[in-house]
Amino acid sequence: MASRLRVWLLAGPPFSAAQYRATQARLHALRPELEVEAVAVSTLGSGWEEAAASLAARVAEGDVVYAHGLAVPVACGLAARTRLGGLLLGNGPLRRLDALTDTALRVAALPGAGALLFRESVWLWWLRSSVGLRRAVNNPYAMDRDTVATICGDLVASPAASVALRNWLLSLRQPWPDPASLPRPVALLWGDNDRLHPLSEADEIDAVRGGGCITVQAGGRFAWPEEMPWALADAVLSAVAKASEAGPVSVVEPSPKPLPAAVTTGKSRSGRGGAPRKTSPDGKR
Repeated sequence: MASRLRVWLLAGPPFSAAQYRATQARLHALRPELEVEAVAVSTLGSGWEEAAASLAARVAEGDVVYAHGLAVPVACGLAARTRLGGLLLGNGPLRRLDALTDTALRVAALPGAGALLFRESVWLWWLRSSVGLRRAVNNPYAMDRDTVATICGDLVASPAASVALRNWLLSLRQPWPDPASLPRPVALLWGDNDRLHPLSEADEIDAVRGGGCITVQAGGRFAWPEEMPWALADAVLSAVAKASEAGPVSVVEPSPKPLPAAVTTGKSRSGRGGAPRKTSPDGKR
């Protein structure tokens, strides 16, 4: 008997597995029999390659995997090792690191000073503050202090943990499998208003793969899965349906209306589009 298909939701620094708490809740509500596991990839080994190998020992052939942000290289490494039922990549480094992460890694690699910065964790404070991640979403109120503390978890629980995180991040200096050459099926779920990972980078992969693999989350910034978890959950269920050859999934409850979003433009595709929308908690601008 074939093993039951599972869904894996991979989170990369600065996010913990709690990034997917709302997505998991929706998946459970719609498909309570579906096994879903959220994993913080930086806890799986000393670098992205070791994390991918660790997952390869746990993920079964035919499973569906979604990765966001700095978990994308790990997912690519996993897909090169395991025949997945579906691979979904969202707003992360596809072929190259974004400028912010690249700069951070250059600093981290400095002899002595780089390790000291991680032990003192000064540069990580902004990640764990509501101010630091507020520009990662359309609605800044979606990144209050409690939310950020929840989805980031203990980035630097101890000096040893800080050094381990530094080493894991530095492993991203080594190339990972090119998503353009990964076995099918591969889908790109992309927020089109992300300055770190512009939609043009997904276009580049889509063009090599022959087109048709991008689903645009209109107006989505880097952390759109936190702001619009229902959209991610519904995309995952569609991938599960394809992987299990069970036909289209019937969603038994309506998805919430998305936040007002700008139309995708040439500027947004290149990562140069608009400032964050300032929205009040009740959705009014």
